Amino acid sequence: MLEMCLPKSNHKKLIEECYPVPKALATSGPEYRPNSNELSRLAYYATNKPAKLAKVGAVLEARAATDARAAKGSGAAADKGKAGLMITLSITQNLLTECKAHLNYFIRPAQAIIASGLDAAGPNPHRPRDLEISARSASAFYALASYIDPATTNVDGGFKDLLKGFAGLAVERPRAAGGVDQAGAEDVEQRNRTRLIGLSALAGAVGSDILYTSVFASHSSLIVPALLENMKDNRVTLDWLTSESKKVADGRTTFSELSIKKRPLASRRAPSLSGHIDGEKGPNYEEVVTRAIAIMQGLLRHGDAGHVQSVVAHATSWLDGQSSLTIPPPTDGRQAKSHWENVDWCRWLAQSLCSWTALQYRFVVLTTLVEHLVDVCEGQATTKHLSLIEMAKGILTGPLSLIGLSTSDTLSNLAALAVRRVYKDTRDSLLPPLVDCISGLGTHVYYADQINDIADEIAARIAALQMPAAGAEAAGAGAGAGAGGSLKGGNLTDHLQRQRLANAGPEQRDESIRVLLFCLMGVLRTAHRSSGEVQKGVDDRISEDAKGKTAAAGNQTQIGLARAGTRNRVSLSVMVRTASLLTSSNHGVRLAYIQTLVTLFRDEIDRERGTGGAASFDVGLSVERIEDAIGFIHALAASTHVMGLSKSLSVGQAVTGNLRESPLEILPQLERINLDPGRPGSLMSGTASSGQGTASEATAALPVDYTAIALALEELISAAPSAAALGLTPMLLALDKDAGSRLVVDGLSNGSNTGLENQRRIAARLVSARALAKLGEALEVASISSSAQAVISQIPSFGVELGPTPPEGLTLPPEIVPFSVVPGINGAGESSSTGSPSVNRSGVIDGLASSAKLQSTSHLDTATIRRWLERDWSVGMAVDEAFAGSSPCGAWSAGGSSANPTALTSRRPSYAPSSSAAAAPGAANGANVNGTGEGLAPNGSGFRPNGSVVSLSTDTAESRSAGIDDFREALGASATSQPSSRLLGVNGNGTGANDLADRRASRRESRKISVVGPGAVGSGAAGLNATGAVGLLDSLKVGVDEQAENDATSGALDAAAGTATVPNRPIAPPYAA
Repeated sequence: MLEMCLPKSNHKKLIEECYPVPKALATSGPEYRPNSNELSRLAYYATNKPAKLAKVGAVLEARAATDARAAKGSGAAADKGKAGLMITLSITQNLLTECKAHLNYFIRPAQAIIASGLDAAGPNPHRPRDLEISARSASAFYALASYIDPATTNVDGGFKDLLKGFAGLAVERPRAAGGVDQAGAEDVEQRNRTRLIGLSALAGAVGSDILYTSVFASHSSLIVPALLENMKDNRVTLDWLTSESKKVADGRTTFSELSIKKRPLASRRAPSLSGHIDGEKGPNYEEVVTRAIAIMQGLLRHGDAGHVQSVVAHATSWLDGQSSLTIPPPTDGRQAKSHWENVDWCRWLAQSLCSWTALQYRFVVLTTLVEHLVDVCEGQATTKHLSLIEMAKGILTGPLSLIGLSTSDTLSNLAALAVRRVYKDTRDSLLPPLVDCISGLGTHVYYADQINDIADEIAARIAALQMPAAGAEAAGAGAGAGAGGSLKGGNLTDHLQRQRLANAGPEQRDESIRVLLFCLMGVLRTAHRSSGEVQKGVDDRISEDAKGKTAAAGNQTQIGLARAGTRNRVSLSVMVRTASLLTSSNHGVRLAYIQTLVTLFRDEIDRERGTGGAASFDVGLSVERIEDAIGFIHALAASTHVMGLSKSLSVGQAVTGNLRESPLEILPQLERINLDPGRPGSLMSGTASSGQGTASEATAALPVDYTAIALALEELISAAPSAAALGLTPMLLALDKDAGSRLVVDGLSNGSNTGLENQRRIAARLVSARALAKLGEALEVASISSSAQAVISQIPSFGVELGPTPPEGLTLPPEIVPFSVVPGINGAGESSSTGSPSVNRSGVIDGLASSAKLQSTSHLDTATIRRWLERDWSVGMAVDEAFAGSSPCGAWSAGGSSANPTALTSRRPSYAPSSSAAAAPGAANGANVNGTGEGLAPNGSGFRPNGSVVSLSTDTAESRSAGIDDFREALGASATSQPSSRLLGVNGNGTGANDLADRRASRRESRKISVVGPGAVGSGAAGLNATGAVGLLDSLKVGVDEQAENDATSGALDAAAGTATVPNRPIAPPYAA
């Protein structure tokens, strides 16, 4: 009977022909290559009949499984199984390359074949890992990953399993096969070869299009830990890592055959990887590290913002020891330790991740790290917290640009974290690095007002911390925004944090403010040291005319950097709300604030140019700078006056609880507390015991405060002499005068403070004299400089002068050095001239009014400057002027001329508190009684009698300061005065002497009628007689100019003078400054 011959399928026949004959199969090594001609025919067959790929794959998969089982054994059968498996893997790689357009038919069997190869190559009791099978499997996987098209093909869990297997290869620690002495030790050469094979397979996955789809998060959780494990500095130096990272970032990678570049599918190639070659020296560890760095750079360069965020998140998980990939422990006896403990390496990693990321996505690295820091930074400070802060700091202070970074969000997160740490521990070890990290925000500038906005946000946080019951809420809200706003699950943390902040005391609040001040100081310093150039991203299109590889790449578009001008300086107006820090009861806060001001004045204020007429500089620009700075200078003047003359800067909760809109509202109240002789603990109180005086002295200004504020004022005058002259001079004259009248030894104090008032009087006058001397020098008024220097020469040295520059970084508060230990000042005593001003008020005013430099920069004439400087200055009025930004040159700055100032609109933001909040302090200080102005007709310079600017709105009158005249008229004594007396200089030339004399005479006549008339009921006087408020003011001659009264020739005044008894000299009211 004839034996029937069943014909084989065509695809089976083609596959069998690719293998050597069975007898020669075991000796086909070491190449283990299929028959080339038959392999080409099989590839041609599969290409022309794509549906047959599934059958081809099934045959190859079955054969691979059989050969893999045989390869795990030993002897000739194992050699034959290995040869068959190697050839099967080679055929699979070839089919993946040639049939890339139809991989959806072949992907499942291909994955099974590669998995069989990985399983067969693993170490077993008979042999170590077979590197040849591992390398051939990696080559097939590289081809599979490179040619998968996500538009036509999907991957399942099999692909991820293969990825996990090769990631395990990349971190494997093979043991040495030797004697007892080598048992357990790593085989270094085997380890390096194995890891290079695994990293090569991961390179194929990183270059695959399928990775950058919805599977990125799960797949990168395996890739990133494997790469990081091979980038550690265990066997290489950090300097070498930095150099190699820069080479890779610049595209100078050593492994050009594995450069991770995404090309069109048609032009991609899959390299054939090799294992050990006899006689070849094994690779060193540096090659492993370099390949891992190159693959990580490709992973980040190809990804978008979401991909970069996922990579950084997986990196932090690996640093925590919680990666998805199982990392084998060291086998050489080394103790495994936390990766966070290597702070320098963590900083290098963060900077390298940024350098490897595309320019437009670099900011994501920093943002993710900061958010993770805010999430985990609770409890005691740990090395992880420090490393995260150093990583963020390294990115911020590094040379790389972070285009797209939200500096506001970053600052908000870091500042809120700093406040949280302070409220937990005022001496927390993380605070200095946090301050340095926040300071790094000034390194690069991405828009013109960036530094100004940073300063504004920090100032707003400081102001919020000063407000009653809002400090904890502001800090807690900031912490919530940082921890819960952009992160996950912050509800419980927010609740606990708010409870902690609510229970905190003034020590935590003061230290929080001090830390924020050092942050601001650091940002200003860093911005000043940087170039100040604004960076912006642009499309950098590669020219088609470029030669070589660039031209071959086509007309590609890249993101580049371009210069967009220089940044704007920080405006002094952002600091208005912080001026009350000068009167803080905490000496560390006061000194930190003054140091911040010194830095601001030195680095951020544009120096005035020119000493002559308008030809030497832009008058409009100089006036605009005066307008920008004058509001803060008013606030600084009020704070300086209060600090210099107050016996105690500590106020009770009842006082701070009345603050409504701004911390500046505390200044008039603090002034009244220290001025009222009837208040316990006030400067002239006789009820304060010796013990109370000693306790309150600890919160008063110290010698270093006086020297520091004198230095700050000198810096301000040097930078902006014109604005300083207009804003500071009335205060300096008042400080010198009030120091003589208020800081005197009080006989009722029972000797408890004998000498203290004398010391502080000398210190206050030193501040005034040094500032006036600098004013005279800056504005070239020799008479002021000489007279001020004469005062300074008579004052002994304090011995507590500040250094030339504030300290770098966060420092501890200085020790308290009271006046009692200052050697020179304690020897000075009282004299007959103690109560008299030490400087000539009229001489200072005349000298400044006639200064050509001041007139040219402010665009004001002599009469206008003199009237501005002769105002009845008070703390309350200065606070109101700080809110309104009052200036005598407001009309010029707003419109460029004084032709029609009433039609001008204000360019300044309003900082004025509500009328209800300002009414009480304003009325008691002769300031704003009802919170609203009266809309006086402006003169040519925009000047008002009590220091307010002209109304810059056509609809509503601007809030203005009010003098004693307006206070009297508000009580009802103005009904009989002429309406024309309310107008000031309507001819545009300012109020003349005749106008003022007429106004005073008319006012005096109306007062006499109401006081001495029969029944004393005048029209509009509201029934007030000699015993009423107006009569009391008139009897004391409050607000009456003696010289004007003597020169008056009014007949009605002469007739009434005989019937009224008035004192020979005016008496200052108790609340007058």
